[in-house]
Amino acid sequence: MIFGVCLGLPSQIELKDLEGEVHQDIDMWRFWQLEEGVLEIDPETLVTNDGKIPPVLHIDTDAPLYSTVDGSLITDELWGIYYKPDWSFGGIQGGASPYTVDTPVNEVAIDPYGPESKEFTASKDFPEMWVSALAHCHKRFEGMMPHYHKEPSGGIGCFTPDSFPVIDTYNENVTIIADSNHGYKMLGVGCLVAEELLGEKQELLEPFRFSRFQAGKLHPVSNSPYPWS
Repeated sequence: MIFGVCLGLPSQIELKDLEGEVHQDIDMWRFWQLEEGVLEIDPETLVTNDGKIPPVLHIDTDAPLYSTVDGSLITDELWGIYYKPDWSFGGIQGGASPYTVDTPVNEVAIDPYGPESKEFTASKDFPEMWVSALAHCHKRFEGMMPHYHKEPSGGIGCFTPDSFPVIDTYNENVTIIADSNHGYKMLGVGCLVAEELLGEKQELLEPFRFSRFQAGKLHPVSNSPYPWS
């Protein structure tokens, strides 16, 4: 958002959707609240059978989710979580689907960020949902709700209209990687951008140009509960 202001780029854009319909005054940026937390148990609980660190586990399902606290139905619609053992957090760390931030984008208080924010932290319903989802996936997590770390967590993420990054050059001399919350999935992009800056156009970056919004070449809508999938 800040780079857009500095470069004189619009905060709202014209966008052609995947059906070819043109929409005016679409916010270029929007915020989602990221739901994250920690279950304070030994991280070794989730290592592989041979003692190695597993990958980040990411589960999407429409199976009914029941509370590990009282057995009540939490949801019978699509839900998803991600989790991993994390020694720096001292437990099992992960999250669930984000929720939209309704505050107008120019009024969102980005700072203080994360747990220090009085406005943007994980929702009150997140801990029971997430721990219950862990128990749904692994019997070893049943009854673990008392071990949830009861402190503010999470933060906000900034997204483009189709929830995918914008990688482009503006005003002929500023090249920007505007992520859209994809995190570690972006590791290889820096090399591609460097090659392009040295004069070699990168075909792999073409789907991420800013012009895609007006041209209607958007990325497909995610079928998962995560806008960045």
